[in-house]
Amino acid sequence: MGYKKLLTAFLLIFAATLESRDILLEAKAAYFFSTNKLFRDIYGAGSGLYGGEITAELGHDIYIWGNGSFFTKKGRSIGECNPTKVTLIPLSAGLKYMHSLRRSDLYLGLGALATHLTTCDDSPYVCRKQSKWGFGGIVKSGVFIHVARSFYFDIFADYSFIKVHFSKCCDKQVQSHSAPLDGMSLGIGLTYRFD
Repeated sequence: MGYKKLLTAFLLIFAATLESRDILLEAKAAYFFSTNKLFRDIYGAGSGLYGGEITAELGHDIYIWGNGSFFTKKGRSIGECNPTKVTLIPLSAGLKYMHSLRRSDLYLGLGALATHLTTCDDSPYVCRKQSKWGFGGIVKSGVFIHVARSFYFDIFADYSFIKVHFSKCCDKQVQSHSAPLDGMSLGIGLTYRFD
């Protein structure tokens, strides 16, 4: 049900770009820090998060945006130290308020977040492979800094809050748990602005 709403939001963003006079296309790279201790114990402090974003003006300093990213990290299970790998594909959409200054634009945004989580574990005590969607939200903040013609750098900080619930597993002897994926992303983007 939730991914259908997110798909609808992306279609609205695409429709807004057809009418908008101010459109920003962006390639982004960030370092994702998990705020969950269990996640950090297994996969370490964090890793790279890479993706793209499109932002289109709706009017009166309000913009609509859509984002897709990719994160993967290897780790070791707690106790047995068996190899494990996590892959996250976060998709988000929402609204931004943008305030223009002389050579930059400050922004603050809020949106819905859907994340596809895949875990691959080499341990007899957990499910070998699990994949599931989880839903939550994201808060965005940053500044677009003009560098040349239509190019900008985006210095940003995002905070996402989401939990994926695993209710079933391939082995009835293994208990499934929910996976909290809350975290902070700090990064930079290269943006091209059509205005």
